[in-house]
Amino acid sequence: MVPAEFTRTYQEVFDEVRPNFRQAIYRLRNVNVAWHGTVVKHTRVFVPSLPQPHMELEFAGLFLLRQFKQRPVPELATGPVGLAFDSWSGNYFHWIAEVLPRLALLRKLQPDCVVLLPGPTPPEYIMHTVRALGFQRTYTIAPGELVHVSDLWMPVRPGRHGYMVPSLVREVREAVMQHFSNDLRPEKKATRRIYVSRNRQQWRHLTNEPAVLQVLERYSFETVYFEEMSFAEQVRTMYEAAVFIGIHGANMTNVLFMTPGTYAVEMLSETYINPSYLSMASSIGVQYALIPSKLGSPLNVEHNYADITVDPVLVEQVVSEVCGVA
Repeated sequence: MVPAEFTRTYQEVFDEVRPNFRQAIYRLRNVNVAWHGTVVKHTRVFVPSLPQPHMELEFAGLFLLRQFKQRPVPELATGPVGLAFDSWSGNYFHWIAEVLPRLALLRKLQPDCVVLLPGPTPPEYIMHTVRALGFQRTYTIAPGELVHVSDLWMPVRPGRHGYMVPSLVREVREAVMQHFSNDLRPEKKATRRIYVSRNRQQWRHLTNEPAVLQVLERYSFETVYFEEMSFAEQVRTMYEAAVFIGIHGANMTNVLFMTPGTYAVEMLSETYINPSYLSMASSIGVQYALIPSKLGSPLNVEHNYADITVDPVLVEQVVSEVCGVA
């Protein structure tokens, strides 16, 4: 249930990404690691530690010059140290979709290493997921801090941002679900219809949400706000979801915790075609549908922050079909 104009773009993206699904880990000796995950040795930035290769000029300029200042750089540990985050990993989606698969790779070779975390205080979802993947020793790099590591192990992010190796996605999901297994009630598995609202967040709102809610209420959807839940509550909610509807954004990341065979529906602007959540859903066997939406903000608003407007008729068409089989 993906419109043709989206399907063509999705296919082009996946055709480009699949050949780059390499799984590799760099081992680096005697390097410095900055608070945003950037690796430096002498006067050079290690480009694979950056979110994108073209960012080398940005980090090789003023940032690199600042590293020449006289200041203490503590030796972190004599044993192996793992790094799987970069300067984009403070975002929930990037942590779950990109860092965790890298940690899944890391634990195959260095399950007992010290794992570096972004500071100043990692949120609970970071701590829960690191523990879920079996890492017990961590070090949080404070903002502005630089640490020296004699033996650094850094998994490579497979493919482009947001596009995941299915086997690693499944491995991450299984680890997180096992971590929270005592909080999950099997009798409630895949029994609820959930709509997650973004209208209490800072941007990317659904401008005509009341009209959409009128449709969803007829199909017994309940509205939730993930920002009001703990990470454990979010995992449990998605475990209990038979049908999940959301707006493109970090909220959709929780598709990862749905049960295979359930249904995820994404409302996505026609001006910003992004198949990240189709990639995630298909990796774990969740059925995916898309409701094309219109731009709901002025054209000068950057697409990643823009509001959307969705036709309630389209919502009803998709929801009625999905709920008829879910």
